[in-house]
Amino acid sequence: MKSMRFDILTIQDILEKHSLGRIDRIEYSDRGIVNPCVFINDHYVVRVNARDVELPKFDNEQQALRMMKSEGIPVPDVYVFDNSHEHLPYEILITSKMPGIDIWKALETATDESKIKMAYNSGVLLAKIHGIGRDEFGELALSSNNQYDSWQQYLVEGMKQRTNRCLKLGILNPEEAERYVFVYKRATSLFSGISTASLVHNDYHFANMLCVDGEITAILDMEWSIAGDPEFDFKSLHFKDVFTDASEMQQAFMAGYSTLRKLSPLFDIKQLYYQLFETVELISVSYLHWGEESYQGFKASAKSWLEQIEASWSTGY
Repeated sequence: MKSMRFDILTIQDILEKHSLGRIDRIEYSDRGIVNPCVFINDHYVVRVNARDVELPKFDNEQQALRMMKSEGIPVPDVYVFDNSHEHLPYEILITSKMPGIDIWKALETATDESKIKMAYNSGVLLAKIHGIGRDEFGELALSSNNQYDSWQQYLVEGMKQRTNRCLKLGILNPEEAERYVFVYKRATSLFSGISTASLVHNDYHFANMLCVDGEITAILDMEWSIAGDPEFDFKSLHFKDVFTDASEMQQAFMAGYSTLRKLSPLFDIKQLYYQLFETVELISVSYLHWGEESYQGFKASAKSWLEQIEASWSTGY
């Protein structure tokens, strides 16, 4: 998707529609791996939902950005959310361009002290995000039908949607699909205590944060945001990958997070369910977009998470 290019006159028409002026400079971003992304006049970021056209990703994102901005969390300003399809057959989101480079890149040359500081502050910011409450569980987009009264219902219906995509593609059989759904139907005692929905980034990691001189300047890419259990966000951190050979950074991140929030006693067991939820999603995505090796890897990982969950049932969950 990042190779997709749009006619400059089309982009100019979009800017004029929303009274954002003339294009003096245009630069295509290498960040647009899924959503094509261009910088305009070094001030605006124009992103296009060209792959997941059936999903209200940018409506989700604009809702999240506005909530986070109101809480003083560093995020881009939202200038335009346009799903009219007047100029392009896609959702369009225009935000401010934020200063800095992503933390992953910054870590290559950062001092040990700076690495610890950024890990700590990223933990604090995640806790602040989780302090933002919502009335319902599920997607944030006002037009979405995926909003529920309980967290368990969101997980059950979400897994049905994920396995149904796999069934339509012929990459799961009905017995496998039902087995994946059943673990969430069964987990009433695990999720019944989650009565309040919190804002969840749902893709929180160092590549989605910008920094300047060791200071975090922006949190990006909120299109997958939902309202749910805050601990759902920890599946995206992939501690074994993000903090490999850097236990000090993991400890700093958790220290920052715990200044505002504490993890539940059920954190570890819930992570099995949340990793499975994400991995089943990636079975169909990898099959369609990432090649056979990736697809087979996610399918094997999903089977492993499922078996770990089933093995844990002897403990009551």
